[in-house]
Amino acid sequence: MNYKEMLQPELVFLNIDAKDRKNLYKQIAEKLMKLGYVKDTYESALNKREDEFPTGVVSEHISIALPHANPENINKPFVAIVTTKNLIELLQMGYNTKEETKTFFFLGIQHSDDQLTLLQKFMALIQDKDFVDDFESITDESEMFQYIEKKFNE
Repeated sequence: MNYKEMLQPELVFLNIDAKDRKNLYKQIAEKLMKLGYVKDTYESALNKREDEFPTGVVSEHISIALPHANPENINKPFVAIVTTKNLIELLQMGYNTKEETKTFFFLGIQHSDDQLTLLQKFMALIQDKDFVDDFESITDESEMFQYIEKKFNE
């Protein structure tokens, strides 16, 4: 799987001001649609999927979410890196317990095996304290892009 194509500088959105999950997903869906990555069905598909299969993941060091929609809503594969100004509440994957996070990796996946590969990659990264400390200290979008790209290709 080629992460190089999925990671693009234009897909980093830091410190988004969103009042809740639906508002955040709306803002990100609009940005991704403008950039041509997703279809106009993406936002509702994203919310429907999140309602049915929550995507929150908690490690010892950080709480994140990995929102995604079914492949038919995606034009081309992507990973969007998003942080929010305020904590957003959602549910944990597999447990359906409440979680709050400011860190979202929106996955635009066209093949289900890629989804597993990406999930494993993120699970490994969020268990790495050095990664989390670095990630949380970066406020510049191009610096964030370079950092994530480097980490993905290690």
